[in-house]
Amino acid sequence: MSEPTMKFLKHNILLWIAFCFLFTLAIFGLELIEGNKITTTEYYGLRNLAFVIIFIEFISIIIIYPVSFFLLTLLLNWLVRSNIIKIIVYTLIGGASGVWIFQLLYGDFDNYYVNGYGLNVSTSIILFCVAAFLYGGVDFILRKITKE
Repeated sequence: MSEPTMKFLKHNILLWIAFCFLFTLAIFGLELIEGNKITTTEYYGLRNLAFVIIFIEFISIIIIYPVSFFLLTLLLNWLVRSNIIKIIVYTLIGGASGVWIFQLLYGDFDNYYVNGYGLNVSTSIILFCVAAFLYGGVDFILRKITKE
């Protein structure tokens, strides 16, 4: 393989690892903050399944990255020159994914968990915005290191 191809692969594989780590931490934080409010055995969170649920979510994140943030990263690197705008877009998409993840985890049964246990979607938005912001920072740093 040519050197530019190797740099491209190295950069994106490192971003994939960073994405998996950051977004798994965001889900773990969400489970600690909001999931622990749910005290019923109907919900299988950290109290019932411990780290099995984090492992399952980690595997899901590995699968989700190529069709979400990888494509977004390629598109932004192709269309946008400003690193600040890239990081802002990453952060906004991260917040939107936080709403989606929150709905997946706690939105069943007509928001039974949200209303019954006082769960707050803003926690998810903040955690995933921070994860996406850090992802944007990692992209910027890796781009400087690999000089793509």
